[in-house]
Amino acid sequence: MKYALFHLLVPALLFPALMSAQGKLVDRRDQAQGWYVPVHGQVLVEGQRAGAYQLVLYKDNVELGKLESDKKGRFELELDIDALYTVRIIKDGYQEKMLMLDTGLPKDLVSYPDYECTVSLQKTASPNVDPFYTDFPSAIIRYNTDLGGFYHSEHYLSHIQTKLSGYAQTTN
Repeated sequence: MKYALFHLLVPALLFPALMSAQGKLVDRRDQAQGWYVPVHGQVLVEGQRAGAYQLVLYKDNVELGKLESDKKGRFELELDIDALYTVRIIKDGYQEKMLMLDTGLPKDLVSYPDYECTVSLQKTASPNVDPFYTDFPSAIIRYNTDLGGFYHSEHYLSHIQTKLSGYAQTTN
């Protein structure tokens, strides 16, 4: 009985000391396997949750698979770090959206926030939209060291949205 109590008591006393001495379990990414970037997305149609839609996920331009949305219009992905992903969002009657996600991170970075995004779908393209721009990603997302997280390029986003809304017409 005394011997069994000793086996329970010693690990309980040593555990807090080990935890405080070690600090973090991982100080560098090469100390562990399975690093990924959590992506949490919401798809909206006219400001409301999009019902059923489909996601097509590509890694380095190779299709990984298709996912159906949940009933609340949300999706969650876990993307390997240091890779290039494309996410296509498809809903009947609406213009397809494409997100390009570069999951590259600084080599010494072991702690980073999840990427949260909201995507608004528009009705199928009007005749004023130059079809050339519909093949481009709607957003380009990558890690921003100054901001300490994953962010889309604001300049690119405003430019492509202008082109896709039909406001910017080019004349020959």
